[in-house]
Amino acid sequence: MSAPLPITALGEPGLQRVLVTGASGFVGRALCAYLGGRGVDVTAITRDVRALPGATRVHAVGDFTAVSDWRGLMAGHDGLVHLAALTHDGTRGASAARFHTINVELSKRVVAAALAGGITRCVYLSSIKVNGESSLRDDGHLHAYTGDDPPAPADHYGRSKLAAEMALTALWPAAHGALTLLRPPLVFGAGQLGNMARLMALVARGLPLPFAAIDNRRSLIYVENLVAAIALALGITSAGVRCYTLADVEISTPALVRALAGGLGVQANLVALPAMYLRAFAHWPVIGSAVRRLTDSLVIDATAVRADLAWHAPIKFEAAVAATCAAWRQAQP
Repeated sequence: MSAPLPITALGEPGLQRVLVTGASGFVGRALCAYLGGRGVDVTAITRDVRALPGATRVHAVGDFTAVSDWRGLMAGHDGLVHLAALTHDGTRGASAARFHTINVELSKRVVAAALAGGITRCVYLSSIKVNGESSLRDDGHLHAYTGDDPPAPADHYGRSKLAAEMALTALWPAAHGALTLLRPPLVFGAGQLGNMARLMALVARGLPLPFAAIDNRRSLIYVENLVAAIALALGITSAGVRCYTLADVEISTPALVRALAGGLGVQANLVALPAMYLRAFAHWPVIGSAVRRLTDSLVIDATAVRADLAWHAPIKFEAAVAATCAAWRQAQP
């Protein structure tokens, strides 16, 4: 196994001021708190939020695509984490052009401004959707995706993330510094929205969930473990573009439901539904994509990021689920 890459610690010279775009989002809030709590001067770029825990300053810029002076915002910073994006969840009606405008063109403008401003550490949060929607079986075994696998995005969001990766790779000078592309799977944690929050609501209500007979594997990552990886990637001192897939747990849907039920203090109500019916539901409009994500497998190989960044999950799955469920309970009216 190769030795870890040279990495500057947070708050040390060369990694004292970091700009975060999309800082008011689910991952952005956790990242600002993490960086700020470790002595980093954080500039948070948001649409309209005026204060964020951990951020030294917040610039509420409204429409990100209308910002004309990204270079001015970058001045004096050591690193950039570009999180701002149009996501797949809740934007099913968005056109390919809209995804391209925000996820590709905006990313190019932001990173070009960082380069012009002398920033040499950049992390771009991509998505495992660049690789595809599910893992295929190879000789009877599920294939775990790595950053070296051929991309196979299946929707506008995944295709725009791939296009952004390619554009930023072409833009980044090989000897300038470190550009790191991270492809996480579903991210969970306190304050999350989307499919995991909806699943928790179903589990909490005790509704029968037809997943008892599903034999699948899904990779997930807890938000605090993801931001720990982002922070390490920010510290890479050797130049070049690197792409990593990363996850901290691999679990079946029935096991996930049981874990959430335990965290919520309820009994898991799992029933077995024949696979033929679940496959039929997977093709229904609106609910089909959610059913596929709960029944298909999607697994990730995190070997490279563990080796290169010496990354490990600081928070174990059981504690992560407990914290996530407690926060969800507290947020309910």
